[in-house]
Amino acid sequence: MSRDVRKTRSYARGVVTLIFFVLAVQVAIFTIKSYENTKTVVLQGESVSGALSPESDKAEKPEVSETANPVKNGSDYQPKRRKEAYVPRNPEEIREEQKPEERAHSEAYVPIDLKSLSSRAKLELNSADSSDLVSLPGIGPFFASKILDYRRRLGGFAFKEQLMEVYGIDRERFSVFGDRVWADTTLISRINLSEATQDELSENPYIGSYAARAIIKFREIEGSGAATLAALVANRIIKAELVKILKYYFE
Repeated sequence: MSRDVRKTRSYARGVVTLIFFVLAVQVAIFTIKSYENTKTVVLQGESVSGALSPESDKAEKPEVSETANPVKNGSDYQPKRRKEAYVPRNPEEIREEQKPEERAHSEAYVPIDLKSLSSRAKLELNSADSSDLVSLPGIGPFFASKILDYRRRLGGFAFKEQLMEVYGIDRERFSVFGDRVWADTTLISRINLSEATQDELSENPYIGSYAARAIIKFREIEGSGAATLAALVANRIIKAELVKILKYYFE
């Protein structure tokens, strides 16, 4: 009986010893693997930090000269040509290079004053007759007759805008042909203010019959030589704003 007990205890101690041995081996294996993994991570971290450092970029990045021309991929690339400075050419050299027909055309060319042509193309109001006036757009025989009658009363047009004083010619109608006419003030028939009769004075649309009688009375009292536009304004015979237009018709 005691012999069996001793065998059982020996067997138990052997099993416990085996278990401890297996545990020791596993702990040793785990420790070795952990050490190897830690070493691998450290080495990889050093390689990554070295790749990201500015010094590694400078070491690996090739130097490019600032004066070097960029190289493009593809066979169609051609280097840009430097622009040459413009140098004026001698007209005689150009003439010699021209063909005979081109040379003849350039020699026959005469510059034209377009401004003078445009002014001559316009209709002058103080010398125009009825046929000239009806050629204007919006002006027929009726308005042509009215314009000529108003011109006779005035002695001539000082401004083309005076056409809008003709009965029936408003701003809208005038705008149709206004840019085609002009007035030559040297063609106006002027009247001597000191010698004009009452009928001649009243014929002017800016004077009228009432102011004409007042001018005659003023000349009788003050003398013919005293009748000037300034004196008539000072004595309230005519309005001051009329002087700028009446100066074209009286002397």
